[in-house]
Amino acid sequence: MYSIQLDLHTHTIYSGHAFSTIGENAAEAARRGLEAIAMTDHFSPFMTPRRADGSPDLGPMMNMEGLPKIINGVRILGGVEIDIVDFEGHLAFCDTLPGNHGVSVGERLLRTREIVIASIHMFPGFRDGSFTQNTDLYISALQNPYVDIIGHPCRPGLPFDHTAVARAAKQLGKCLEINNHSFDVPESTDHCRALAIKCAEEGTPIVVSSDAHSAWFVGEFSKVVKMLEEIHFPQELIANESLGKFAALRGKCFA
Repeated sequence: MYSIQLDLHTHTIYSGHAFSTIGENAAEAARRGLEAIAMTDHFSPFMTPRRADGSPDLGPMMNMEGLPKIINGVRILGGVEIDIVDFEGHLAFCDTLPGNHGVSVGERLLRTREIVIASIHMFPGFRDGSFTQNTDLYISALQNPYVDIIGHPCRPGLPFDHTAVARAAKQLGKCLEINNHSFDVPESTDHCRALAIKCAEEGTPIVVSSDAHSAWFVGEFSKVVKMLEEIHFPQELIANESLGKFAALRGKCFA
């Protein structure tokens, strides 16, 4: 039986297509006895809310310092799920919207996040890449110093070299995510299982998360856990069993 005390991938109403507030997510995390959750709303050209003039409304995302670190006894980690936007593995808003001293808004944000998840949702031509391009995309994103986790790599349905990506994640001390929401997409289920098996073989740490888009699913890992139990996935490779375990893997200090 796995013990998972952190949900490192949750969304709030700021993401635009989610239904709950930070307080509601924290209340559910407390009810489930979680140690911590990460607020990882979307930082995306396609999903970040827009102002009336069409520009991205980045205010709440850039102001996570306005939140308490503990709500209802649960440690709240300031995070982000940032889009991978091309086959070179570049991240959203990191080459545009210059900030202070020519630093992009994206980079300025990433410097201050406690948890950074890089994921594919969509970008022009994203389904047209080759097996090699898809593999290189994920490896390039893993090489970004700010990235902690590759989010739901199986859900977009893009074929990639599981071995190469798992080895890169291990070498870089990063994690690959398998989240419960991915099992709502039937075609990604077998893909998730195959990736988990490869991670077990390579000794690559994974993160098990909910990708909750409402408070009712915060801390819901049952579908992933069932699959991991079926393949006898090594417990020591689940990076988010505790805040201390994840911090040690990533060389972080969560005060």
